[in-house]
Formats: sequence, structure tokens, C-alpha cells
Amino acid sequence: MNGSSSTPVFRRRILLSSLAGLAVAGGVSAYELHRANRPPHKQPDGRYRKLTIAWPHATTAPVLAVAYQKDFFARYSLELETAGDFLDGSEALDALEHGKATYAVAPALTWLPRLHAGLSASLVLGIQPGVFRLLVRRGSGVTRLDQLMNRPVGVPDLNAADKLFFAIMMRRKGINAMSGVNWKTLPAEELLGASQRKELDAVVAHDPLAWQLLNQSDGLFAELVSSNTGHYADRTNLILGVSNSTFEEDPDAATALTLALRDAAKWTNTHRSEAATLVADDTPTMTPDNVLAMLNSEPTIRPVTGHALREQMAQYCDELQLISLLPETESAADLAKTYTRNVLRG
Repeated sequence: MNGSSSTPVFRRRILLSSLAGLAVAGGVSAYELHRANRPPHKQPDGRYRKLTIAWPHATTAPVLAVAYQKDFFARYSLELETAGDFLDGSEALDALEHGKATYAVAPALTWLPRLHAGLSASLVLGIQPGVFRLLVRRGSGVTRLDQLMNRPVGVPDLNAADKLFFAIMMRRKGINAMSGVNWKTLPAEELLGASQRKELDAVVAHDPLAWQLLNQSDGLFAELVSSNTGHYADRTNLILGVSNSTFEEDPDAATALTLALRDAAKWTNTHRSEAATLVADDTPTMTPDNVLAMLNSEPTIRPVTGHALREQMAQYCDELQLISLLPETESAADLAKTYTRNVLRG
């Protein structure tokens, strides 16, 4: 459902090689030397700003809860208003496209096809990795990805990043999940009942829904694969983007918001217990212990900007080409360069 920018503020209780050699000999690593010689991060001008953002499932987003309640926005003279309640990244990007928000957060796999289709925005910060889980119903007999072919698999949104992530994973194994799996689109609250009635053999979703289905359904599900391990755990997923017109009008605002969320993400990763309490305040179905167990099952929260963000977006572009959601004739690296912007460099 689309919100309005008039929605009240979302408050939460919220030299080079030789020099490098000398440096190592003197007890300073080449990495530290490189860091010392990099230009400093651009800093915002400190002016007060009120910004509007579209963020799906905002009340269960730990980094957002921390940013509000630990005053990371205030630290950068920001007041952040959420544009409404959004069920997924696609709805958040709709709000951005229609001018109901000037910033948006969505999964990379949701952003990139929309940017290629003409959405005028730039990606500026990878906030945290993905938390996608593919859950199989115990008793379904499914123990391998290829056994999902022609099986009913539930998904909250047919075009959601959850589905695309596993379609890419399966495509790398030679499985065409886009057309070969019997995808069933159901509201999130109906996935459990449909599985209990054996109408679904598996479910793909992301946390907190996926974690709740796995851990609060009396053992109905087993996790087959997820994005929480291996090289996928190191890949950013939830991305902050800014409309290009907004950036051109006020680039310092994008810098300030990027720094605020980057700092909040780092704090969240090292203070998971306290972050869990903040999220649980707005999640009636989960206790602080539940939320902490969920956060501890997820990858390191590592914000990504600049060159690292561009490289990871190129990987996603390459994978979207595998499932024909981006044209194979275009360079993934060039696409990623077009779609990203480093707002921390002057």
C-alpha cells in the first residue's frame, strides 16, 4: 500500500610499493598507509534538514530503530519522516518514483531492474546483507533444490527479491526456477496455514517472517538454504537510494543520511542485544530474546559504500542477467557504475 509524505514522523522509542615496504618495516601496514593517504570522507554542512524516506517493514528494521532511538539522525542534523507503511521494496520504490519520498530503501535485486527500466535514482549505501531463507515443509520429501521443480512454493510477492535470490541460486545449478517452480503468491499471514494444509511444499521469505516461520511453527519447516552463510553472507542487500533530482538539489543531504545510517548499522552490529530490545518494542509477536536470536542467526551487519558498493552491484547485475531480468548485451560493471554514486567523496 502506498503512503503519503504527510504521514506523521515515524518516531521510535525509539612512494607506493617502496613506501609500503618501509611502513611495514616500521610497524605500519601497507593497508594503514593506504588509508592514511586516502582523501577524507566528505562531511555534510551541518544544516538542519527534514527528509522523507520509504522503508519497507520500517517497524522491524533494526538499523532504522537504532538510528532513531540512539540519535544517529540528530547527530547529523536530520529529522527523518517515513512516507508510509510499505509491504516490500517494490512499494517503497513506487513511492520514490511518484514523489512521495525522496529516499528509499529496498533490496538490491528489487532496485536494479527498476533502475534499468528508467527509475531516476542512485544507490548510495549498502546497509546490511540479505536474510533470505528457503524453508521446506517437513514431510514434503524435498532435500535438494532440484526437487522443487514443479512443486508449489509459497512467496509473499511474486516479484520479490526473495524469489529472485533463490531463482539465481538455482540457475547457477542449471535449474530454471523462474518457469520451472510452481510459485504461489500468498499474503504473508497465509503462508503458515497453507503449509499446514500441505498446499505448499516450501516457502521463500526474508526475516523476520522467515525466522518466525522456521522457529515458531512447531517444527513444521526445515531450512534448506539461505543467504546467511557462505559468500552471500558477505554481500550487501538492503540498499539506500536517492532520487537524482533530490541529489542534484542537495548533495549534502545525501551525505548526511548516508553517514547517519552507516554509523547506525555499525552500532547495531556490535550492540545486537540492545538493538533487539528496540525492535521488540514495535514487534508484538516477538520478544527481545526472540529478536536477539534472530539477529544472531544473521550475517555481520557491514555497511558498504563507494567502490565496494559498485563492485557488489556489478555482481548482482551479472546474476540478474542469468535470469533474464537485465540484458546480457550490457556490461554488468558499466551498469553498476551508472546506478551507484559515492556521496562520501567530494
